[in-house]
Amino acid sequence: MSFPFPDFERLHTNERVKFIDIDGNVFAYNVQDSYLVKIEDSQRFSQEIVKTPRNPVKTLILHTTYECNLRCRHCYINAGIKRPDEMGSKELSRIVREFGELGGLGVDLSGGEALLKEGIEDVIQTARKQKLRTVILSNAIDLNSEKLRKIAPFLDGIAVGLDGLYKSNDKIRGRGAFDRTVRGLEKIAKAGIELSLTTLITPESISQLVSFPEFISRYGGRHWSLVMPRLSGRFSGKEEKIEITQKLWNEARKKGLLKELQKKSHKYNVSIILDHILVPGAKKRVEETSRDFIYEIYNKGRVCWDNTLTIMPNGDVKCCLFFDGQVYDNIRNKSLREIYGSQKRERILKEFSKYPIDKCPFVEKNILKDFQRKTK
Repeated sequence: MSFPFPDFERLHTNERVKFIDIDGNVFAYNVQDSYLVKIEDSQRFSQEIVKTPRNPVKTLILHTTYECNLRCRHCYINAGIKRPDEMGSKELSRIVREFGELGGLGVDLSGGEALLKEGIEDVIQTARKQKLRTVILSNAIDLNSEKLRKIAPFLDGIAVGLDGLYKSNDKIRGRGAFDRTVRGLEKIAKAGIELSLTTLITPESISQLVSFPEFISRYGGRHWSLVMPRLSGRFSGKEEKIEITQKLWNEARKKGLLKELQKKSHKYNVSIILDHILVPGAKKRVEETSRDFIYEIYNKGRVCWDNTLTIMPNGDVKCCLFFDGQVYDNIRNKSLREIYGSQKRERILKEFSKYPIDKCPFVEKNILKDFQRKTK
């Protein structure tokens, strides 16, 4: 048979290929490079094929703990202190295993600070066994080099939050945070773990954005996400600040910021992922230019709240972590498969589906109020 993608045999031997049956069609998922390829001759791999439920969920965002070594002003879950109702590593591993068995493609392990979670190594290894693309979301503060060395073989990447250079980052994340994060980036690079950065757009960071591609490349980073703050957690009630940020961003766009960012990212081989709130229609353009089947199968006609699942440290399952009052169920009470098919989830997804793909119900305040009223 012809191999579905380069280096297939090596990746398959190393368990970096996942075979998935979606509505009778079989796909090979390249876990290392994150793309799907449809295959016709699947008999050879029949024992490895995972059958997905209807409308499979692509990504699991698993918040492992509320504990954090920072007190960021924009934190959407008010992280800081470990709470007594947090799930243990065995419960987290069970969730990851069930997600893999339902045809999930990737898991983002977040917090608080996920690397502070006791037993996080076991959760990471469970994700690897389920052939999930596994990424840690971290602030890179006070990283333990020995722990990084141990988990490096089982991780596909670490995504680090950095919201500006020098004082502009510290204004959001606390005094000295920038220097401590840079030391963490150096440790990640030394451990050989793929690095990506996520930057929150603030009035202070906008003028610094053109310097980020070069900065990221110093530590081997190849992916950079730009996001707009949400009215959630510690940023609740800060509408005025978000409106100011959006205004300054739009002004910078008109002056050619995006073209300059594209130029710099090309020079330093860094790909930019833009929050669709920053550039309306960006998500649609990604779908149209996608080189594989991920967007066609998992995303087409379905937006983030439909093909992503968020689970909080206490087990609450949500479509979107920004909706504080919206919870499908608690994973401690049911299996993930049961929650997938729950009536409440179906009702919420049906309500969300009324809105255009490039509109976020959370951002649209009137839609948010209407949504909360209808789904109580």
